[in-house]
Amino acid sequence: MAQESIGKVVLAQGRIVWVAGDLFQGKIKTVFNTQIPKISPKTGEQMKEYGFGLAVPKSALQQTAPGQPGHIWAAMYEEAWTLYPSRQLPPAFAMKFKDGDTDIDDKGVPYSQREGYAGHMVFACTNSIPIKYFKYENTQNILINQGIKCGDYVNVQITVKAHGPIGTGKPGLYLNPNAVQFLGFGAEIVNMPSGDQLFGTQAPPLPPGASAQPIVPPGMIVQPPMQQAQPHHAGLPPYFQPPMQQAQPHHAVLPPQFQPPMQQAPQYQPPMQQEQYQPPMQQEQYQPPMQQAPQFQPPMQQAQPHQPPQGTQAPSGFPVPR
Repeated sequence: MAQESIGKVVLAQGRIVWVAGDLFQGKIKTVFNTQIPKISPKTGEQMKEYGFGLAVPKSALQQTAPGQPGHIWAAMYEEAWTLYPSRQLPPAFAMKFKDGDTDIDDKGVPYSQREGYAGHMVFACTNSIPIKYFKYENTQNILINQGIKCGDYVNVQITVKAHGPIGTGKPGLYLNPNAVQFLGFGAEIVNMPSGDQLFGTQAPPLPPGASAQPIVPPGMIVQPPMQQAQPHHAGLPPYFQPPMQQAQPHHAVLPPQFQPPMQQAPQYQPPMQQEQYQPPMQQEQYQPPMQQAPQFQPPMQQAQPHQPPQGTQAPSGFPVPR
């Protein structure tokens, strides 16, 4: 096995499809397969990890020359071959990507069912130091600490570096993102399983002692709310509404000779409606049919055979993503 190289710096464009904790703040790094935080031997503080999954279309990865969209694909294999000059990589070599069409996760679910994976290679871009984020505004790239979410499109500067076995770990690649440039908005992707994935799609059975309806304490009578009867004038216009009746004074305790005379409410007389003047109908004038000018038909052109772009062939020795 050859000596490790210093790595290659490339640019890759794609969509962020998962995030390690918070995109700008990162997350606490833990010991493998545990929840124990890692402690930095230099500072004695908890270590953090920053990063995301970058989904790059497979069609772009076929253009692997330096400066082209798929240069990251060639750089990854070239770095791996610095450790294995025979170009025979061991099966356990960690290439740090997932095929969005063919790979499946540890639960047996195809990655193609996840948002943004189908038709893409998804690269695991992580770093132990904070990543710088930029946005192009007013002819310059300004440093930002917000405004990019999982699902957006970005341009990423990545250092690709091969490494041998570390402790009990396996050999593989580092894909360290150094800086990110915001390119455009995408539909937000939430990195959490759905309720159906967590609990299934069947109705859960009731456990012993549970009720599907709220339980009313003994002796309590639940009365439904009283509904007031609506007068039969609710649908009439305001000028047809009967006048409001005022409450009568309480004279029931007085003798009859002291009762005030009853007053009848005046009856409402709707106003007379005047007839509206209707102008005489005007007859439509006859219009002769319009004649359309004949459309010009351009001559048919035969389709030219597709010519592949020059300089996009991948160096021999590594697979071309399909």
